[in-house]
Amino acid sequence: METESHKDLKVVIVTQGISRIVMPVLNSDFNIVGIIESAPRPKNSKVYSLYRSVKGYIGNLARLSKKRGIPYYYLRGKVDSNVIDWVKQQDLDLIVVFSMSQLLPESLFNLPKHGTINLHPSYLPEYRGALPDYWQYRNVEMNPGATVHYIDKGEDTGSILEQERVPIELGISSPDWLDRVVGDVGVKLLLKAMTDIANGTATATAQPKESPTPRARKLDKAEHHEEIDWEKWDGDRVWHILRGTQTWLNAIEQPTGLKKGQRWNVGKFIEADTTSYEVSKVTKMSADDVLVCRNGFIYLSVDFSVKSFLKSWIM
Repeated sequence: METESHKDLKVVIVTQGISRIVMPVLNSDFNIVGIIESAPRPKNSKVYSLYRSVKGYIGNLARLSKKRGIPYYYLRGKVDSNVIDWVKQQDLDLIVVFSMSQLLPESLFNLPKHGTINLHPSYLPEYRGALPDYWQYRNVEMNPGATVHYIDKGEDTGSILEQERVPIELGISSPDWLDRVVGDVGVKLLLKAMTDIANGTATATAQPKESPTPRARKLDKAEHHEEIDWEKWDGDRVWHILRGTQTWLNAIEQPTGLKKGQRWNVGKFIEADTTSYEVSKVTKMSADDVLVCRNGFIYLSVDFSVKSFLKSWIM
């Protein structure tokens, strides 16, 4: 049965920061009655939480929520009775999730009338887990996808509402990958699923029990240097992975000296004879910094940040 308006569907968004779904959903016809910001879980989470707690500090998503007059909740830890009570107060019909730092308990995802849906940046059941974009880069998955599914007790195992594959090109940067997979296709699928739920026309298909790919888990710090097989992989594969992870993966030595605290920008890959160089090392070639691969060089550069430089010497 079709409702009179999408505004009848009362929605709570759960995400991290102003993610790629926030503005499209806020600017849609749905009635957004609450926003939960899920705190990330970085290595310095205690420092991050202390930073957020400083008097007068308000994050970007909190500012946006206040500007829009939407109730806001900052979820620093695990979901507890306080979160459940806050959600109940919003008298909602649907929870929409993207980029959540923890699995939601049944006491929350079953709370809304229409349950809870999640946008996952892979073509489920492929790449279930917390880090699907990385593992798709690592496996040189050139036809990834986006999926909107119901949340259940498993990890990305709920019934599928919408999904679509997204062809990409080798060496696409992580922001461009996310713009394509999440910002374009994923958001389109999410709004379609929400519309069908509002209209009472949504249909969901159960996922296979098993995934054809290993769990897309997060990496331990010690694993970063082991993630690239320098002796076997051609440079274009190494380049593709580094292009997608240049802000966080420590698979190569980062700048030192006056460039300490900066991270390499990963530029072009050029095939060349590298037999006289040591594979996996950053070296100078004329005025350029290059990373040596088994069959070529990856060009590197730095956008110098005084803030990053000072932070590296203080920490």
